[in-house]
Amino acid sequence: MFRLAVTDIDQAFAQGQFRLVFQPKIDLATCRMTGAEAFIRWQHPQFGLLPPGLFLDFIEAAGRIEALTDFVFNEALAAAAAWHKKGRDWSISINVAPGIATAPAFPRELASLLDAYRFNPAMVTIEIPERAVAQEPDQICSALNDIRTLGVHMALDGGGIVPVDLDAFNPMPFTAIKVAGPASIRLVQRLGPLGRGALATRLRQAQRYGLEVVAVGAEDEATMEGLADVGFTSAQGIWIQKPISSDELLAWDGHWARGVVSSVVRTPRAHTQAPPAYQGVSTTRAAQIEAVPELSRADIERAIETVRTRRTGPNLRTLQARQG
Repeated sequence: MFRLAVTDIDQAFAQGQFRLVFQPKIDLATCRMTGAEAFIRWQHPQFGLLPPGLFLDFIEAAGRIEALTDFVFNEALAAAAAWHKKGRDWSISINVAPGIATAPAFPRELASLLDAYRFNPAMVTIEIPERAVAQEPDQICSALNDIRTLGVHMALDGGGIVPVDLDAFNPMPFTAIKVAGPASIRLVQRLGPLGRGALATRLRQAQRYGLEVVAVGAEDEATMEGLADVGFTSAQGIWIQKPISSDELLAWDGHWARGVVSSVVRTPRAHTQAPPAYQGVSTTRAAQIEAVPELSRADIERAIETVRTRRTGPNLRTLQARQG
């Protein structure tokens, strides 16, 4: 039976069981990689490689989400700094829980971390779930604007499934929106740029504000076809490349995993980067990611139900650069 205990979390941090994988994001105008999104994985000694959906709620309930956030930011920025040293001018996208982003100390800590890694803030995107913005728009957007003053970018992750009116924000905290899931993407494709509904409206708003629009979940040729024609500017998904390690990303030759790079190349955008020379990509870890077993979450859900809603305290240190 799948059962996580607090001791599992302690051992995971102590033994380095957490790891990051990175999914490339490509610019639809050039079909070149411009950045990558970081995803957390847990290499559990008993249950194997676990995706975040099976453990993030449990870690938050155990009061360790701040420590995990610290790990993710350090690993992600270290990886991105290594890319830049090798001449790969890629940005890095990092998902942040609303409670972390609204902590008063977060902007200061993020600034210190960026300085420690000597990393350009303009190459960092902080992703916030749209449902959280819909629940507390004033509080969250005020915090996001504070973070934006650092020079980082901000993505609204959800793309219109939850009704959030971009026109209501002044100033606008977001520089990008993400439409997640093949079904949502195909809906936009059917409706077209002038269609009705929340998703079509969201894409028109994004165009009006000059936001990047990312299609997340490009899993097949039908999903990829015509994205730029309906307002998408970027895409990521397993049709292009599945999440892989930082070393594998550096070795990736830029050819799409399951699809074919379009021969139609429009005017290049700024900061695009040619694919690295091919060095051979190991598929071992990528195969492990897809081989996650079907596990029950009943024990986790029961644990979550007993935990009250937590808020990040004003004096809690969330981000701190690693020593050594």
